[in-house]
This record gives sequence, structure tokens and C-alpha cells, in this order.
Amino acid sequence: MGIILPSIFLVVSLAFLVKSADVFTNASERIGLYFGLSSFIVGATIVSIGSSLPELTTSLISVLSGGTEQLSFTIDNVIGSNIANILLVGSVATIVVGTLRVKEKLISVDLPFFFVSTALFLLFVMDRMFTWQEGVISLILLVIFVIYTINNEASKEADPEDAQEKVKKIGVKECALVVGGAIGVYFSAKYTISNVLVLATMIPGVDSSLITMLVVALGTSLPEMVVSVRAAIKGKHAVALGNVFGSNTFNSLAVTGIPAFFGTLKVSDNAYYLGIPFLIVATLAFIFITHDDKIPKWEGYALIIIYLAFMGKLLGLV
Repeated sequence: MGIILPSIFLVVSLAFLVKSADVFTNASERIGLYFGLSSFIVGATIVSIGSSLPELTTSLISVLSGGTEQLSFTIDNVIGSNIANILLVGSVATIVVGTLRVKEKLISVDLPFFFVSTALFLLFVMDRMFTWQEGVISLILLVIFVIYTINNEASKEADPEDAQEKVKKIGVKECALVVGGAIGVYFSAKYTISNVLVLATMIPGVDSSLITMLVVALGTSLPEMVVSVRAAIKGKHAVALGNVFGSNTFNSLAVTGIPAFFGTLKVSDNAYYLGIPFLIVATLAFIFITHDDKIPKWEGYALIIIYLAFMGKLLGLV
């Protein structure tokens, strides 16, 4: 009975975290479109950052809280979330629509940055820590990625998938939702962290890194899954896949880079010996299947099988 209540609180706080991020992102997107930003720029900035807001907020709060377990939370969260984005978000979107079409601009722009950001992140954490100097380098690369992506898109003809949306009116409601969503993200992230730590002390043989890499990472990846599945159903396959590339790039560069200014991040044993190898396998697998003009359904199922193997390894079942 002792672990039931904290488990319920963790699920509830994660649900509020995901919903708050969704509210914040949707309201911010409408405000951006109202002030004349193109739908592509809004998607590349507001939506991408908003969908990664749960990872960033929980990571910041964990670092500011102090303690060894909190300092390893960020890397656990990034590794777990990036694995979930690749193996679940991309695969579910593929399975829902049958086949995802890969646009050339994803191969020429998003894919290289996705690979470079992941490689840089892995290089930085090989010594089992992530410093503020490495955070500076990561954030510089993120700025280059955003600027290059926007400039590259501006030089091309309009894509039917990126049609401009029109928002003719906004009011107090949108502004209130932005503020309310931000407040909701903060408090739900705070309670998510506290419940992870409580559960880690109550379950024998389970530490906080395992809970973070499985439960928290999966929960914070839900916004990305919603965005990608919705886009795939609407026929916006480039948006569905671009969300995975963009979210992982943001996680690897910003979700680690920003918290590193408040303390040197640590790498837990689970992250080092299991998370990193699976992230390498997942990244290479995703690059391989997207380096073509389509992702068939069977490849989506193959990605899910790899994720189940990851879960089994973490839980000691395989």
C-alpha cells in the first residue's frame, strides 16, 4: 500500500505536466501565427521547444534541487526520452498511417543535425559528466541549427505540408493559457521529481535512474507522440518525422546545455551501461530507416521491438 500512493501521484503529476505543456504550446502557437510568423517557423521553434518543455523543466528543477540523484536525473531523462522518441514516437506514427514518406529536406537538414547533436552529446557524457563548458558548445550548435533551418526553408518554394495557417484574433484567453500552462508545467514537474525520489527509496533494488529512464522519459515524450501522430494523420509526414529529429536535437543540446550552468551533470550506472548503448543503436537504426523515401509499417514494429528489449534490459527481464 505504501508505494501505491506515490505511484498514483507520479502518474497524475506526469499527466498534468504533459497537459500543461500542450496548453502552453497551443496558446503560444496561436499567438505566434497571429503576429505573422510563418507556420514553419512556429513549428520549428515554438512547437519543438514546447514539446520538449517537460524534459527541460524537470531537468532544471532536478539540478536546482541539488543532490547526487538529482544531478544524474537530466542525463537519465534525455537518454530515456530520446530513445522513446526514436523507437516509440516515430514507430507509432508510422503504424497509424501505414507508411511515412521521408521528404528530401529532412535528409539534407534535419538528419545531419540529429546525428551531430546525438554524437556530440554522447562524446560529452563518455567521462560520466556534463560540464557548463560543454553546455556552451551545445547551445551554440543549437543556435546554428535553428538559424540554418529557418534560412534553408526561406530559400525554398512553399511546401503544401507547410501551408500558412491564419489566426485572425487572439485575446486574454490565449495570454492566460500561456501563463497558466507555464505555471502548470513548473508545479507538475516539481511534483514529478519528488515522487520519483520517493518511489526510488521505497522500492527495493530500484533506483531513481531506472524510474526516470522508463516512466518519466516515456511520460515526457507524450507531447512529441501527440504532435507526430496528429501530423501523420493529416498527411504532414515531414512534420511528423521532423518533430522526432527536432525534439531529439533540442533534448541533446538544450535540455542538457541549460541545466549544466547550474551544476555539473552526472551519468548514472543505468544510463552509462544500458542507456547509452541503446541510444546508439536506436539512433543508427533511425538514420538507416529514414535514409530512404519511406518508412513502411514493418519497420515501425521493428522499432517497438527494440524499445521492448530496452525496457526488458533495464528491468532485468532479458
